[in-house]
Amino acid sequence: MRLTKQTSYAIRILTHCARKEGKSVRASEIAQIYGITEYNVAKIVPILVRAGFLKSTRGRLGGLKLARPADEIQIGDVVRATEATYVEAECGGGDSRDCAIKPAALINRLLGEALDAFISVLDKHTLDELVATSPTAIKDLDLLSSRPQNRRAEAASTSANS
Repeated sequence: MRLTKQTSYAIRILTHCARKEGKSVRASEIAQIYGITEYNVAKIVPILVRAGFLKSTRGRLGGLKLARPADEIQIGDVVRATEATYVEAECGGGDSRDCAIKPAALINRLLGEALDAFISVLDKHTLDELVATSPTAIKDLDLLSSRPQNRRAEAASTSANS
């Protein structure tokens, strides 16, 4: 099964917030660090808030943070919140009208079982595990300072101070 970019982005947003250990994070920071457009972050955050994974606070001192501990957020739940968790083959003949046998079709039952098995494996793992297995270089999240535009600005301020 191939997951959508939305799920990939949702997991990045959640792992970033988990690494910040209760501190508020700005959506723009997440967008810049992970190369996600601010539009996509803004689209995914409400899904994660509704699912109970994130808390969002407005205002100058606002931001995003996990709504519950990372070890209580199952990856399967994140996938359920961001993906269509049902699979259904179309009826034969290319007819798009309702098909009375569709729910009973063997292929749909098999696909449903396969999807349930896939999600049940993800249910065994938590966000905390993803954060714990990430490389420490990423954990520090010093990626912003390594971007070319920041190095140029840093070099300019250094030469101005000399």
